[in-house]
Parts: sequence; structure tokens; C-alpha cells
Amino acid sequence: MLDQFYFADPRVILVPIEHLSPDGMSTTMATLIETRRPGATEIVRMLNEAFPRYWERTADLATRSRTWPTPRRRNIAIVDHATDIPPFIQLLNTSTWTLFDCDFAQETSSIELLAYLLVQGDRMSLTGEATMAAIHNAAYWFDRTPEEIADFQRGARATTRPDADAYDALADSIPWFQQVAHETLRPPPSFEGYRAIPRTGLLVPIELQEKPVELTAKWTDTAKASVDTYFRRYRGSDRNRVTEILEWLRVDTAEVVVTGRKNRILWDPNVPERVGSLRNELKNAGPECLDSILADLQTIDAHTRTFRERAIAFEELPCADDDLAQDGYTYLYRGRRMLAYNLFEPHIERLRAPALPYARAMLGARAFHEWSHLAVDAGWVTTARPVAEHIEALNEAFDRAIQRSPEAVRAGTRNDLAEANANYPRQRAINWGGETIASDGESHGAALLRMLLPRFADYKANLLATEVQSPEEREAYVRQNIRTLRAEYAPAQMWRMIARYLYELQYLRFSEVADRLEYFLTSTWFDSDFVATEIVSASTLAEIDEAFGKLLACFTVDRSKFPESQSASD
Repeated sequence: MLDQFYFADPRVILVPIEHLSPDGMSTTMATLIETRRPGATEIVRMLNEAFPRYWERTADLATRSRTWPTPRRRNIAIVDHATDIPPFIQLLNTSTWTLFDCDFAQETSSIELLAYLLVQGDRMSLTGEATMAAIHNAAYWFDRTPEEIADFQRGARATTRPDADAYDALADSIPWFQQVAHETLRPPPSFEGYRAIPRTGLLVPIELQEKPVELTAKWTDTAKASVDTYFRRYRGSDRNRVTEILEWLRVDTAEVVVTGRKNRILWDPNVPERVGSLRNELKNAGPECLDSILADLQTIDAHTRTFRERAIAFEELPCADDDLAQDGYTYLYRGRRMLAYNLFEPHIERLRAPALPYARAMLGARAFHEWSHLAVDAGWVTTARPVAEHIEALNEAFDRAIQRSPEAVRAGTRNDLAEANANYPRQRAINWGGETIASDGESHGAALLRMLLPRFADYKANLLATEVQSPEEREAYVRQNIRTLRAEYAPAQMWRMIARYLYELQYLRFSEVADRLEYFLTSTWFDSDFVATEIVSASTLAEIDEAFGKLLACFTVDRSKFPESQSASD
């Protein structure tokens, strides 16, 4: 079934995390690619040469400098060149390198260019932007041989990537990179005469101080130009397509609210003939954008009807809370029992470009997930057995983890754990399917679990939603939610981060990935951040995961409200 996911979007070949290692892709994945995409043998060859270079080099740099992240496994999305998405888009929520098929052709790439693209992608996932990444990565070139540099420069000159000009400028910059010093990797005899670039460790000779500014400006200009080119491609209008969308909404009375800026309703199935506001927003969208919007709306409508047909008591579901967040791929409209689709959803740009790879799978997954949240609110996911003992076991597992950690870690996190105890008091309780539970111990472990309790409603929604999601939707949803949390917590909040990590690890129970722990450890930096540093041992991690599993196994779907599908019961 996972094979289908890897090739589910015709625009992309996905080399998944579970088929990557420091040596490159697995032979199983290589065979799949060569079977599914005849003529793709060059992808296998080049990736298996470039990936070990990326891994070995960044691992070495990370041992010698705090400014370098250790290597990690991420999905590799190889996008068809005709798709022409912005090159710094990171699919599946930063868990994926976005590369292009031209990166795997000898005429338009090279092994050294491909290896560097992986380094660049890691840096962008950390910083969240592309323009300074080449400067942050300058030390990568310190140890490259003349032959390696020449191979990179050949690929950078030949590439047809949307950001080709940036790599051409980078190729020109390598000679002056060789004159740059670094606090730990290449310390100068004296710091006099150098300018430090914050958070990079780099020390630039005064006479070269404009070079980083110029390179950053070039990368900024190239990034802007690639985005402008991308959106320009989809400009236009198509009055007939707009009419088709409006007619479909009106005639079928589609089960979706279409919204615009500030969540204003543009079209409402309760008054289907009122299409003027929506027509006004759609009139300047290009044909491919309109086709994509129609496909999105049809997906939401079809998923709502599927959920309605599966549920025995759909009309018993409550309306969405009035204070519910109004954002996402699709969301429950406040005070209604209806999904909404916002044409101006931030960072999606629905009126300017068609859906990116995996976006529609995420839309479908989210539609079922939102309906499942209402089902959870209605009590359709219950506890099949008492949970108190499992709550206590999880409390104790967290406490043992804290006690086993190095003294320096305990000292550095002591105040934050005390604050967690104060902010998540003992009376915090959650009603789970008729059983009111609370993590009411006085320990730090109990406080961490109290912090997580509200998130368990999301797990319960997943438990129900995954019964109706397609395999592709389910995998996209899981991979979207397993990601690094490095940038989201301060060092003193380490145990909050670990607790959330280990909760989010449970998403992988809904995936078909064979080894959940390996996938999690190697794709989030958890292994290098916490296991390798002996903050959390592998055995302690397994203990907490087992305790989580026993607690979550208490949840069950009420089959009097949401029966099993016929195929599941057969």
C-alpha cells in the first residue's frame, strides 16, 4: 500500500524516509522507481552517489561546530520539471527535500550539485528562509577538493532549476569563501580585521565584507523572481470555468461554505443562488487555478457526504464552537455543522496557483479529521476500559526519564518543570468518553502529561478519521505531523519538547511505516539531540512509547454511532 503513496501524485516521485539510510536509497525503492518510471535509472545512480556525501560531510561538520546541524533523513520529492513549483517550497511541512528531475540528469546537474542541494535543504528547514542559507553553508566549502568544487560549478552552470541564477552566483562565490575564517572550523591567528556574521560562526575579512551582502541580495532577487515567474504562469481568467463552478455549487447544493478575507462567507449552501460575491473573487483567477479550486470543493463535498453516509447519527453532531480557529486546508465554520474553504487561506494562494503536490491529499485528510472532531465532541470515541492505571504508568515513565537524565539537564530544566506544575494544576481534568480523568500527581511527569491532555482529543479524532481516509490521505497527514520541533522550544523547555515529541510519535500508529521508532528518531533529530547525548536512552524512550500505547489502546469508536465499513468487517 505504501508503494501507491510514493507515486500517488503523477508530478512527483517520493523517495520516503523509511527507504533512506546514510548509504542512499534502499534497493527496494530503487527497484520500485525503475519499475514505475522507466528511464529513471539516473535518479537512483545519482542519489546513491550524492546522499552519502551529504551525510558524511554534514556529520563531520556537526561534530566540529555548533553552527552545523547533524544530518537527518527526510523524504525526497523529485518534482517533474513541468510542474515548476518554487524551489524553496518544502512539501509535507518541512519533512521533505524538494528537488527537480533536472537535478538528476548529467546534462543539467552533477553529483556535487545534488549533494549540496541536500545541504541547502537542511539549512532552509532550520531557518525557514532561503536567502541566507548559502552564507550559513559557506564553511561547507572549506574541505572540498578542487575536483569536487569543479564538479559543483559545472552542475551549477548547467542547471535549469527555477533558481538557477542563485547557484550560478554561488559557484562564483566559492573562491572568496576559501578566504573566510570560522570560529571553530578555521580560526584565524587573530580576530582583528574580520567581521563576524551572527549565528554562522563565520569571520569575513574586512576587505570582503560586501561579498556576503551581494550574494544574499542575489539569492533574494532570484527567490523573488522564481515566485513571480511561478505565479505569472497561472495568471488569466476564464468566465466559462467560473460559471461551471458556480453552477455546480448551486445545482448540487455542495456541502461546503466558501469564505474569503476575514472569513466572510462568499457562498453558502443555505442560499445557493447567491453567487455574486464568489463570482467577483473568481473572475481574475486563471483556468488552472479554477480547475484546482473546483477539485478542492468537490473533495470537501464528497468527503462530507461519505462521512454523513457512514455515520448513523450525523444529525446529532454538535455545531462547531463559536471560538474555533478559522484556518487550515479546510475547517469547521463557527456555529455551523459545515466545513469551510477559504480562497485566501494564508500560504496556500488558491487564486494564484493550483494545489501543490500532496495538498489535495491533506485537504481530504483534514476534511475527515474536522468531522471526526465533532464526533469526538459528541462522545463517539469512548474508553473501552479504565484509563487511570495507564495515566499513572505514563506519569511514572516520564518521571523515570527525568530522574535518569544527566544532572546538568535536570538543573537546567528544573525551573521550567516547576512552572509547568504551576501552569497545569492538578485539578486539570478531561472528559474522555464518559470517564473524567486527570493526571493528578504532584511529580514533574504528571505535570508534563497534564500539559498534553488536551491534545488527546486530536488523537481520538485521528482514530475515527483514519477509518475513512484513503491510504494516501492518511500517509500524507501522518508525515505532515512528524517533524522536528527544534526551533519551537528554548533549551530550558527541553522536557516539554520531549513530551510533545513522544505524543506526536503516536501519529505513526496510523501509518504503514514498518519501524515507527526508527522513522521518528532519524527524521526529527531526536536521535542526535536526545539519544546520542544520553538525555533519553533508547530503553527509556521505548518505556514511554509503550506506556503511551497502552493508554491510547483504551480508546474505541462507538459502533452504534459509526459502524465499521463493510470491507473492514468482512
